[in-house]
Amino acid sequence: MSESSSMAKGWRIQIALLLLLLSGAALLWWLELRETQRTAEEKSSRLIGKFAPNSVKKVQFWRPAREKGKEGNALTIVRNELPKEAGSLPSSRWQIQLPERVRTSDAAVEQLLAILSESYEQKVTDKVTDPAAFGLDSPVAVLTAYNEAEQAVQISLGMSAPASRKRYIQIGVDGPVVLVPPKLVDGLMQQQDGFRDKHLFARQMASGIEKFTRERPNERLELNKKDKQWWLLSPIQDMASENRVNHLLETLTQAQGNSFVALPADETTAVAEDWLLTLHFSDQQERVRLQRRDNRLLAWRAGEPDAMVLDAHLAEELNKPAMELIALRPLEQGVQIKKLEISHRGKSQNASKQGEEWEKPVWKGIEEVLTRDAWRGVKAKDRGEPWLQIVVRQDERHWQIPFWKEGESLFLAPANRSLQLELTHYQAKSFLDTIKALFPEE
Repeated sequence: MSESSSMAKGWRIQIALLLLLLSGAALLWWLELRETQRTAEEKSSRLIGKFAPNSVKKVQFWRPAREKGKEGNALTIVRNELPKEAGSLPSSRWQIQLPERVRTSDAAVEQLLAILSESYEQKVTDKVTDPAAFGLDSPVAVLTAYNEAEQAVQISLGMSAPASRKRYIQIGVDGPVVLVPPKLVDGLMQQQDGFRDKHLFARQMASGIEKFTRERPNERLELNKKDKQWWLLSPIQDMASENRVNHLLETLTQAQGNSFVALPADETTAVAEDWLLTLHFSDQQERVRLQRRDNRLLAWRAGEPDAMVLDAHLAEELNKPAMELIALRPLEQGVQIKKLEISHRGKSQNASKQGEEWEKPVWKGIEEVLTRDAWRGVKAKDRGEPWLQIVVRQDERHWQIPFWKEGESLFLAPANRSLQLELTHYQAKSFLDTIKALFPEE
């Protein structure tokens, strides 16, 4: 046999082996696909719901009363598909209609309906002759879901199976009883309060707030956002701190209650700790009243019949003084210092910035005092002749900032502001050392 014949035979054998390997892989893929399809079909045949949760339009849910001898609690919840009207609050996907129309937790309703898309593990019986044997004579919960075609599916939750944590559920009014893992019935175990939205405000995005007011006995705090900068308008007028205001608003918009009580708000002035909060957005406003009553912090949301109980620590934010919200940075954000001039006891020094660096490192200390937060804001008063004065220049703009030294404390008056600032002890000491370096004879 020639060498070329041997090589051709070798190639044919290799191609045959490759084809055999590919055929085997294709067969294994086909068998795996068939098994996957069979498993999916079997799981589909054990599906608990007749239709998917996203096709549900109305829900009726019942749970027994927590106290014996009292009627159970029933809820009627509908899918909220009304278009959002201008000036209205943002709508949730679900809306509790009965027993009262209240703000609704979408997550809780979706957790309730999740069981419709689950499959049961085992069918116990097709016909129930003894409901008590499965705890269905006094069910733990009953869910009835309706789709747009008014088709209904009812699911009744019974007791746990003997020697097992699995739960009995009945599908349909007279349908079969099946067993499901306990985690599948978590949504059915929710109490009525669990379906209410417990956020203090309907809108939880603080970034869209354009104005905030807090009214309480003998005081009105008003904040207004203009050109991305917060300003205090009442009880004092001054620039507000972006970080401190955002922290306050985010705390309020993210605040949640933990329960509800049937108690009306006290509209008189007898309640010392009484706050009326209003968030103003571009298209609407939202108002909430809060009061501390009987050692509880309560909130009344517009259109709801009862009060929500909040964590008492939220009162710290509600009582935050206006002075804690002012901007503590002597210069506004965005000011780029190009030149500095310092006048002190009849003498002066000046320096220019070259790129990002000063002519001498000592001027960096001056810049830091002007661009970092001071310790606190204080009401402006006449402090006499300034101990020192700084002029800040940026192109054609300039700001004049006087400083006063009173004992070990240093105060300054930011340009175009109604308040004065006091430096921290560390800032004051560092600043004095910097001034001594510029004016050695001092």
